[in-house]
Amino acid sequence: MENLILELVAAVPEVQQAAEYQKNKKAYLLTGLASSNKPVFFAAMDKLLEKRGSIAFITASREEIRAYRRELNYFYPDLPMQEFYPDNLPRVQADTQSLELQAGRAAALRFLQGEERGIVFITAEALQQKQLRPAGVGGRHLLLKLGEEREQQEVISTLVELGYERTDQVDAIGQFSVRGGILDVFPINSNVPVRVEWFDIEIDAIRSFDVDNQRSLQPLDDLKVAPINVEASEAYESDVFAYCADTTMIVVDEPVKFFSMLEKLDKENKGYAEDLFTHDELITASAEAGAIFVSALGHSYLKDLPSLAVPVRAVSPYNKNISMLTEDLHNWLEDGITPVIMMSNSIKARGLAENLRNYKLEGVYAEGELQSGVVNVTYGDLDHGFRFWNEEWLLLTENDIFGMQKRKRLHTKHQGQQLQYFSDIKAGDYVVHKIHGIGRYIGVENVLVGGIHRDYLLLVYAGDDKLYVPVDQVGMLHKYVGSEGTVPRLSKMGGSDWKRTTAKASKAITELAEELLRLYAQRQITTGFAYSPDGQMQHDFEESFPYEETPDQLKAIAEIKADMEKPQPMERLLCGDVGYGKTEVAIRAAFKAVVDGKQVAVMVPTTVLAQQHFLTFKERMHNFGVNVAMLNRFCTPKEQKQTLQALEEGRIDVLIGTHRLLQPDIRFQDLGLLIIDEEQRFGVAQKEKIKKWCLGIDVLCLSATPIPRTLHMALVNGRDMSVIESPPEDRLPVETYVSEYNEGMIKEALERELRRGGRIYYIHNRVSGLEQIAARLRKLVPGINIRMAHGQMNEEMLEDAMISFYEGTCDVLLCTTIVENGLDVPLANTIIIDGAENFGLSQLYQMRGRVGRSSRLAYAYFVYKPNKALSEIAEKRLQAIRDFTELGAGFKIAMRDLEIRGAGNLLGAQQHGHITGIGFAAYCEMLEQTIRRLKDGKAAVEPEPDPILEISAEAYIPDEYIEDPRYKMELYRRFAELEYKDKDDLLDEIYDRFGDPPEEVVMLWRIAALRGLCRVMKIRGIHVSSGNIRIIFAEHANVEPEAMLKLMEKYKNKMTFKSGKESQLLFKTVGLKEEPLTWLEQQLPKLALGSKFKVG
Repeated sequence: MENLILELVAAVPEVQQAAEYQKNKKAYLLTGLASSNKPVFFAAMDKLLEKRGSIAFITASREEIRAYRRELNYFYPDLPMQEFYPDNLPRVQADTQSLELQAGRAAALRFLQGEERGIVFITAEALQQKQLRPAGVGGRHLLLKLGEEREQQEVISTLVELGYERTDQVDAIGQFSVRGGILDVFPINSNVPVRVEWFDIEIDAIRSFDVDNQRSLQPLDDLKVAPINVEASEAYESDVFAYCADTTMIVVDEPVKFFSMLEKLDKENKGYAEDLFTHDELITASAEAGAIFVSALGHSYLKDLPSLAVPVRAVSPYNKNISMLTEDLHNWLEDGITPVIMMSNSIKARGLAENLRNYKLEGVYAEGELQSGVVNVTYGDLDHGFRFWNEEWLLLTENDIFGMQKRKRLHTKHQGQQLQYFSDIKAGDYVVHKIHGIGRYIGVENVLVGGIHRDYLLLVYAGDDKLYVPVDQVGMLHKYVGSEGTVPRLSKMGGSDWKRTTAKASKAITELAEELLRLYAQRQITTGFAYSPDGQMQHDFEESFPYEETPDQLKAIAEIKADMEKPQPMERLLCGDVGYGKTEVAIRAAFKAVVDGKQVAVMVPTTVLAQQHFLTFKERMHNFGVNVAMLNRFCTPKEQKQTLQALEEGRIDVLIGTHRLLQPDIRFQDLGLLIIDEEQRFGVAQKEKIKKWCLGIDVLCLSATPIPRTLHMALVNGRDMSVIESPPEDRLPVETYVSEYNEGMIKEALERELRRGGRIYYIHNRVSGLEQIAARLRKLVPGINIRMAHGQMNEEMLEDAMISFYEGTCDVLLCTTIVENGLDVPLANTIIIDGAENFGLSQLYQMRGRVGRSSRLAYAYFVYKPNKALSEIAEKRLQAIRDFTELGAGFKIAMRDLEIRGAGNLLGAQQHGHITGIGFAAYCEMLEQTIRRLKDGKAAVEPEPDPILEISAEAYIPDEYIEDPRYKMELYRRFAELEYKDKDDLLDEIYDRFGDPPEEVVMLWRIAALRGLCRVMKIRGIHVSSGNIRIIFAEHANVEPEAMLKLMEKYKNKMTFKSGKESQLLFKTVGLKEEPLTWLEQQLPKLALGSKFKVG
């Protein structure tokens, strides 16, 4: 269906004239346009130009981008939109920079050059920076075409020169990997990775693939790979306009505002004048590029250009005054003007069209074309209506009639590395074998047994005992995760020490599980308070939230409310990244409790955070008569006494406080809900104290990086968990640098932030070193205003430092990890963490989350001592912080932390030794089984043993086909777990990822598929020897009796059936034309109960 509004606007003479100017690439001034009519005007022009090229919007700052983005999203739901991010000046070479931002820049240039159609947003800051010459960028591309002859080694060398990193598997932008004749690469100028396959030296296939499951998506004819690094000899001397194709429409938004922003930037960036264009140069360049200068009012810039005044104005808002609206609608219809009303969805639109009859107006739901003489109602997503004076129609929106509706969030998916639950086993790792205990994994060994080659996993145990594990039993192994820094004791094969260790652990696990379940059961038995379903007041409260909720927020809110409405007390963990709207979810839960007459306690780890929550809760709830109070160490004794008295009398609905809430003098009249924010900051003992203190009330914990202990309780069924992963609109990933300490880089970071009027956190983990650092920073940047904050200061000084930083009277807050928790300072957009190697991963992540909370690009510098060898753990942590820069990585960080730190003192001191003794995965598995056993009151059902297939065949993965042990291990695991229904899918994937498999791999796949079939049919084993096939069935095998009789009839002299607990079918294969394996593949599916499998 053509968009009705676009059709109408495209018929306006001024739009048609503007499109003519654009065809001739003439620059001109366009006046009269404001708010919603700007995006509509350009979308209509684009329609007249037959959507030939991309559109570039040049704005003063990111604020304007947001409004454009939302409304353009309505006209172009499927067209990619990309901001051309500004580069860092001076252009630094740290160990690592955010490739996501570089990829964003590359995508924007691709749209401008017309390689793909899209919408690009460019701020004054980005436009002002000099770019590489387009020829310089294009000249160093790697271009591969289908069918051309190219040596693979030459392509690999070129990728390295272009700055791509060679890895085992492509997980993120800027990586490539090689497996035999297949090369995977994730170009910085592409939004999906690409797989290239060679046949000898000819490029045989090029196809895109999915980074999550590594499967191919669609074939391509060629591949262009843009460089990541820039050669020193290449000059930055071009402007963005040099990249624009003739078909690209360039729009300069509000030139007065835009050019004054350029003047301001000119003054701020005098130190980098040679890297930037001046305000005058850009005025000339934009006019020469044929830009459209759009503004609401006339101005004195570029007077020589032709100008076009558009006779349009915004309509007056009605603010829910329906009688005034109906009067106007009647008048317009009498004057021959057709009103069009745009509602936010089709249901509302149809409803309004019918309701107009009650006001003696005829309304129609308009889908394709305008019907004159009646009120046309349609739906869409524009903020405000408008009227072109010379046209016979006008537009009103839902916002114009009913006031500002919720602002839609734009959902963008940020691709980042996928994180496996526990990473792959590598040579040298400690592993746990279910039967033999802890050993060290050496690698895959190919062994000749009875004239047949087979792969085995080699493990070494105490006393240099070796164990060869058949690859189909890879499921028996787990990676060992114990405690940080401890080396496990290797088990003795055949000895009883492993049995003793597991028995001891099992006893302790049973005790722990009983204790957990007792608490859990007590909470289930203890009748809590079942809250009533949402009423009108709750709906009104939720409507007053000015943004549209993200899908994850809505899901979390629904889960929490459902728990609150049950009679059992709630215990839920809400994980959501920093700034992802966890607080709003908690506020809604708190309001629900207050509406039902209950009190709410909100416990936070720091005084500053208590202050901030107090302001947030108060602001959201004050219109609804909710009394919010705060209790912390800054309150005077008199204030505290008054608060406590009011609390006991029930005059306070929501109390926000620190650990102070745990003191015995705190007495609630009727506490219904406890909210614990930044849950990872509270110790085990404090949490247990809280649990006992509030048995029978609902508990909601909020955390961005749930500590492994909590995470694991949620993962092994101890409690419920909700996760918010969708990022807020407008949020950019934080530009992250990890490098050695370098004074030049620190100086540059401070100056850059100060130039744009921002604030800086500088974090060091020792109080004693802060004075020296302050002196060093003052020397680097004379005149910088520094305040210090640490836990050894008294309250007044600490609060004073925090508040002056918050209000912007100082430039740098030099502090210890005291800022790790929840202090929101929108102006603070640079954080420098000195001695990053000394912090835990959760701390590093939380601290990075302190910046980037506004729409500005933020920077995080993790610096470590020069010339210092990092410990393996520190290196892993910094690597994780570097890998997970994308938005919403908190949950992944917590998972990785669990691996790096080990399970630690996960479930209290008494369990610690047992986790170290048997490894974390085994411990979790045992705990889960025990909890299930105790819950259901019966012993866990032993899983069906895996079918044993004794078929002599060369079935393994040769090194020539896959050399990398990581992939071998992954494939062996996949073969071991293969389900029969997925067999063809796995073979397709092997062809796709690794090329044509050799006979040995196909044989491995055939045997794995047969094993999968045996599992479904409950066949215990198949033994193939010379002249015989023996099939052993489990007691309740899934076999079709009639099919079995038919088969025995067919081979009546060669086949015998022995019944019993484990029935057996014996078949003499003398004179059989097919191979035994082929015969089994053809006949067994016919025997399957219900014959649900195709033969093949």
